[in-house]
Amino acid sequence: MKLYKNINIGLLALALAGATISSGCKKVLDSEYRSNLGPESFKTADGLQAGLNASYATTRFFWGSEGFTASQVAGTDEVVRGGDGGLDFHNYTNINPQNGTIQGVWDNSYVPINNLNGVLEFGPEANVSDAVKNQLLGEAKFLRAFYYFLLVQNYGDVPLKLKFNNTPSTVDKRAPKKEVYEAIIKDLTEASQQLGVIDPGASKGKASKAAAMHLLAKVYLTKGWDPAAREGDGTADFTNAYNTATSLINQSSALKVGLEQNFADVFREGNEYGKESLFVADRNTDPVYSESGYNSTTAPSSGNKENRLNMYWVSFYTLTRNVNENIPGAPNVTTQMMARDQVNGRPFRRFRPTPYTYAAFNNRANDSRYDGTFQKAWIMNLPSTQDNNVQTTTPAFTTTRNGVQVTLVKGVDTAIFMPGREVTVEERQKFKGVIIAPSQYNTEWFPTMIKHMDRTKQHFNDASDRPIILMRLGETYLVAAEAAFKLGRTDDAATMINAVRTRAAYRPTNSSTQNAAAAAALQIGGGAVTLTFILEERTREMYGEMTRWFDLVRTRTLVERAKLYNEMAAPNIKDFHVLRPIPAASQLDLLTNRDEFPQNDGY
Repeated sequence: MKLYKNINIGLLALALAGATISSGCKKVLDSEYRSNLGPESFKTADGLQAGLNASYATTRFFWGSEGFTASQVAGTDEVVRGGDGGLDFHNYTNINPQNGTIQGVWDNSYVPINNLNGVLEFGPEANVSDAVKNQLLGEAKFLRAFYYFLLVQNYGDVPLKLKFNNTPSTVDKRAPKKEVYEAIIKDLTEASQQLGVIDPGASKGKASKAAAMHLLAKVYLTKGWDPAAREGDGTADFTNAYNTATSLINQSSALKVGLEQNFADVFREGNEYGKESLFVADRNTDPVYSESGYNSTTAPSSGNKENRLNMYWVSFYTLTRNVNENIPGAPNVTTQMMARDQVNGRPFRRFRPTPYTYAAFNNRANDSRYDGTFQKAWIMNLPSTQDNNVQTTTPAFTTTRNGVQVTLVKGVDTAIFMPGREVTVEERQKFKGVIIAPSQYNTEWFPTMIKHMDRTKQHFNDASDRPIILMRLGETYLVAAEAAFKLGRTDDAATMINAVRTRAAYRPTNSSTQNAAAAAALQIGGGAVTLTFILEERTREMYGEMTRWFDLVRTRTLVERAKLYNEMAAPNIKDFHVLRPIPAASQLDLLTNRDEFPQNDGY
């Protein structure tokens, strides 16, 4: 990228210095800022690795931050705003060229792209073995494609820069999407050939052959849907998407990846590098490395790099509630049922499921994914002290139901239960705590989404240091299914979908006979495969994994489904919202050839 202030030698120096954080080296705290880092740095073994590490680290600007997460999940059919947080992406009211999140995606993608251009242009001269050099250059191609794919999905036509730049300029142009996709596919095709097989448990966020194949399949799939990017009707792209995805699936054993047996284990804490993970944004418990203090008053003001995914989907479980509500004749006893704690997390309430999302999990008796996605029970934790809120709770409450005294015991009894279905008065009378049925969900009370919860953080109000899974094999099957559907091969699509549904049927508490019966009940035939079914299956499999906005934009269903299922988005969403605006401050306002650099329609 030529023009904006973000792409210059100074920020290259910062990025390279930041790379020592990425490799876990604390020497960065004592490092000297150097403005004269240039192409020669990439010709050294250390510079080559540093440029890569800095480019991996940029993922932490995105995944885990509130703005970026909102841009990926809010305003879709799956998610509506909870009781707190911004409205921009929920109701499409402040999506404009001045939006900070939108500018952040643009700026923080082109910084690593320029680093990677330097790695690829000068790295071949680095004094490292051919095998190591081949791997590192493959990683650079994967990452450059990764960031360009992020850009083209968000903005459409974007500047395409494939050479290292260290000279500021105020002239630029947007390349057609077709050219951008060609560059992405070239990088990923070569990366998939250059990259080696990396055991997920040892990868620690590095790109692998499996990750490159998965991303390549998804790029082909996305390109095939887009008339402005594809050739003809997209058949060639859908064929490439299907063949690439199934090649990865068929080679999964050799590539050291595979589906987890139990769906809940995919996001089990400590299993972020499990066999299903293909690409992960790495973090760890080192507060410097995980950057969990990034927004303090003494930290650089470059943006939010904390991972707060453990907070965004948490219900306000500490609110007071009438424990006898919906029980005729029972006394009104309003009390706090739970104190904030490490297990249940900090209730930011940024995102909650829409009614569509609950309905999508429509076979819970046989399908374990609802239970693997949402919290249903909160165990009594009173009396307890909340040091952050300076609040001391009262002892466990006692009330009377049907003339019988009921007391909840700390650590034993369920204080709040959200079974995900409507319940009878009799069930409420027999239950010690509070039952909250779907008809009672609101902006504060809703099932917590648990995929990103963090029980090992130092304090219950802390951000998370968990790595974030960005790509996994379960989605590869759904990419193959969608491509097969677009090719009219619905039986092949059903085969791919049935693989993840068979896994979804498994519960470790069931017998083998019970699991087999559940799997049989979940199988579908080709006649059941429609685009609507595929999107619902993606909800069941991938809710909360920050792909939904892209999924709906790709399949040309964003506006239709947001209007159908999202009451906040419906009044304001327009056809042009399938693209984000080009940022003003860091791009358009700096151009001297502004008339040659059009803004996206609608903005």
